[in-house]
Amino acid sequence: MIDLRYHVYSLAAVFFALAIGIVIGTSFVGKPADRKQMLSIANRYERDLQELQKEMLKQQTALRSARADFGRSERMCASLIPVALKDRLLYHNIAIIQTGDYDELTTDLKAAVQSVGGQVTSVTKIPASFDFENPDAVSRAAAAAGIAPEPGENNRTAILRAIAQAIVSAVHAERLPTLEEENVVSLSGDYSRWNRYVLIVGGSSSEDARRADTVDVPLINALVGQHATIVACEPLGAKSSYVPAWKRTDIATVDNADRACGQAAAICALAGEKANFGEKRTADRFIPETLASAGGRRRE
Repeated sequence: MIDLRYHVYSLAAVFFALAIGIVIGTSFVGKPADRKQMLSIANRYERDLQELQKEMLKQQTALRSARADFGRSERMCASLIPVALKDRLLYHNIAIIQTGDYDELTTDLKAAVQSVGGQVTSVTKIPASFDFENPDAVSRAAAAAGIAPEPGENNRTAILRAIAQAIVSAVHAERLPTLEEENVVSLSGDYSRWNRYVLIVGGSSSEDARRADTVDVPLINALVGQHATIVACEPLGAKSSYVPAWKRTDIATVDNADRACGQAAAICALAGEKANFGEKRTADRFIPETLASAGGRRRE
């Protein structure tokens, strides 16, 4: 969205250029009456510019006030999540897998999940520094971890399947440290636990959205094969959205998980409500149905 100040600056530049042109023009006008008329025009443009400057200051003040109001509303909504969704994820073991590069969002979602009773057993990051499109690097990592492709798989799919199995069912979790040594994953938490709920944190701050198809889609398919409940989240301002790729896998998605309302939607999705939540054109719901119809009460 283009900020109003850029419009104001552009108009100011136009007026300034006109004023300079008028001043220069008066030096070539011989008659005093003509010079007086030109100067009058220049003065009028100067007054218009001053009015624009006043309007710009007014709009900037209004913008600061609106941002402050939004910040207060966000903090209030965030503080209400543990109350409105109390114990919604009680006894849920939840694994977080970060496929994007928004570390702060992963931290915020972990805190939100824990605030409503969820047990985050592990946080696994799949860093962009590992090139899943490099067959040699993928082959070396698979061989080092003792991962062999099954029929119809390539090494990349085999690695992502092995990660999904280890995280959801603790199957061959001993392979994960080797994958970490190969820079395929970064590990944190307890990988001896079963997790029937997986929260994926994606979206990219770069222009490259291919990673969603390269990593996220085969990973999600492998997690679905493990019968996990999967919710994929990204921030509202993600430069490259992963939601279009996620939607093809038919899982719940949240495109504004950096907002309190998005975090509430992610919690409701982990608890069983399936939709594409958020504010982007790919969303079909903003407020979870369980909140809109039941006031946030936990369904029996």
